[in-house]
Amino acid sequence: MTTYLFLLRPESLALGDMPPEAHAALFDRFVRWSESLKERGCLRAVESLMDAGGATLRKSGGAIVVDGPYAEVKELVSGLFVVEADGEQAARAIAAECPLLDVGGSVEVREIAPFPVRP
Repeated sequence: MTTYLFLLRPESLALGDMPPEAHAALFDRFVRWSESLKERGCLRAVESLMDAGGATLRKSGGAIVVDGPYAEVKELVSGLFVVEADGEQAARAIAAECPLLDVGGSVEVREIAPFPVRP
C-alpha cells in the first residue's frame, strides 16, 4: 500500500457564500465519505483548514510574513485527506469520490514519500 495526500481546493467556489442548507448537505456528504473511507481501511487522516488566518513565510535575509496562506483563491486549500491505496490509479479512483468535485472544486493527489529518519 502506498500513502497519498489529497489537497482539497474549492477553486472559485466560495463555500461561505453557499446557502446554509447547501453547506450543511455538503458537510454531511463529507462525513459520510470520510466514514466510508475509514470503513474500507484506507483513511489515515482528515483535516479541515480554517478560511481565515495563517501565513506564508519566506526567507530573504530574515523571515518575512506574507499576508494570507495563499495568493489567489485558486491556490486555497480547504482541507486534506491522507489515504492508503494500491497505487496511483486506485488513489485517483478514491479521490474521484470526493464531494467537493460535485460543486466545482478539485482534488490534488500526491504520493507521500517516506521521510528518511536517522537513528
